[in-house]
Amino acid sequence: MSVTNVTDALSASIKKEKYTADVQAAAAKVDFSAFSDAIKAVLEGDDTATVEGEQAAALKNAFEFAVVLVKMLKSEPDNDDKLELYKYFKRSRNETPAQPGMFDLAGKYKYNAWKEISHISEAKAQALYIKQVDTLIGKIGTRE
Repeated sequence: MSVTNVTDALSASIKKEKYTADVQAAAAKVDFSAFSDAIKAVLEGDDTATVEGEQAAALKNAFEFAVVLVKMLKSEPDNDDKLELYKYFKRSRNETPAQPGMFDLAGKYKYNAWKEISHISEAKAQALYIKQVDTLIGKIGTRE
């Protein structure tokens, strides 16, 4: 499982060939080789997959890069894609969304999406968030 679109964007950002200063600054924090090993290990692992040391730091920094990079998409993702991003983002940060009210339909969708993946590790959620951003770049493209 590769995340070619994200790694290409990361490489271009590190070289300052594309994107804004914010994206380039986030990219500069990522250890590219440690990230490559970490994303592969976590995506190939089960729901509890995790990495340690410099790989954990690289994966976390790559996740933060993806959070900034997603703002560079050419257009807004559809609601299903936004829901995917939301649930992985929340789990990546070990955040629990508020229990929605009875008439809060959007809140219920968000909460239920998060709940279905609440058992996975933070590292797995970070990797899946990055993978979702990779898919969106392939589908929508980015502004430079």
